[in-house]
Amino acid sequence: MDLKRMLYFCTIVEQGQISRAARVLHMAQPPLSQRLREMEDEFGCELFTRSGHRLQLTEAGRLFYHRAREILRLVDETRDEVIRLATQAGPSLRIGLSPTCKSFWMAHYQDLRLRFPERRIGLVVGDSSYLEYLLETGKLDVALMQPPLHVDNFVVHAVTSSASLAVAPRGLLAPGAGRLSLRELSRHPLLLLRRSVGVGSYERLLQLLHDAGLNPNVAFYSSDVEMLLDLLKQGFAGIAIVPATETAKLGSDYELLPLEVELPAYQLSLVCRKADQDEALIAQLLECWCRPGADDGRG
Repeated sequence: MDLKRMLYFCTIVEQGQISRAARVLHMAQPPLSQRLREMEDEFGCELFTRSGHRLQLTEAGRLFYHRAREILRLVDETRDEVIRLATQAGPSLRIGLSPTCKSFWMAHYQDLRLRFPERRIGLVVGDSSYLEYLLETGKLDVALMQPPLHVDNFVVHAVTSSASLAVAPRGLLAPGAGRLSLRELSRHPLLLLRRSVGVGSYERLLQLLHDAGLNPNVAFYSSDVEMLLDLLKQGFAGIAIVPATETAKLGSDYELLPLEVELPAYQLSLVCRKADQDEALIAQLLECWCRPGADDGRG
């Protein structure tokens, strides 16, 4: 059984008709029907039952489909890995990055580059739950992110923490505003960070507002700090609440104010899978990201 016939079979299954599969495969219908008959002859059983133009998988066909699709996936992954390996000038360092700490990353990039001049650095930016998946499946060496919800399979090293700040276009709030109260927050449209999985500052803030008898106007939420700040830069007349580490480059057009209420700090950690822990690599990264007096992105 060759890979091409496996692909033909999987396409027929996914399209539901030989005629549709032939169009997707850019081939004529009679040769595709012939390939299907050859497969059934080879197995000595029917892979489909026919009902007019529709095809339904038999139990044998269903088993073959799942195995064939898995084989094709592994072949694709292997090809991609071989191509990547062949085109690498040196060993890669695959790092995951939470979108809540892009400024922190940028502030330390040059130091990172100096420490690993021989390595090709690859960065994947994604929500913490996605980075956990990439770590678990061996597609990342380390990740700079909030601590995983379930740490059993991971080693977690604290890097830094950051309080939340309110960011507002200058002129939106009364002159001389100090710490922002819940009541003041409830008067303005809000741009909030929210984790895709788990509970964090978003849920905590809404609970505090609810307990105070206030109705928040949440105009937009996202797991990406940059998206919230870009909306402000485009003229959004409201307040974004983001980690202090991500506010260094905003400039004088915005006011940065602390909150009267206490929200969970953003805990930035270096995370790797226990099975893949490279102590020398971790030590170098921690020295880069945790060294005393390092610029943490707050200016």
